[in-house]
Amino acid sequence: MITGEARPVTKGVDDPVIGGTINENGVLRVKATRVGSDSALSQIVRLIESAQLAKAPVQKFADSISRYFVPLVIILSFSTWLAWYFGWSVPWLSRIMDTTFHG
Repeated sequence: MITGEARPVTKGVDDPVIGGTINENGVLRVKATRVGSDSALSQIVRLIESAQLAKAPVQKFADSISRYFVPLVIILSFSTWLAWYFGWSVPWLSRIMDTTFHG
């Protein structure tokens, strides 16, 4: 329940209350000025939903980088694997690699 105040506050005639109050003495008459989608709770829910749906600028940047980075890493790693596989499988190329890496 939203009370509107952190601590109890005395309210007078025509003072607004947000979501609730404690009646310590006397008669309490409250007029609802905002209901349904106009209420404070409904506005808070809308703000939270829009904040969760919106992407931060850093998240947009990370998405744009990963769009190219991930495929590039996969292609480079597969190319490296192919080079090593065919390098050691082909006899004349394996002699070149032996002399290159083992002096």
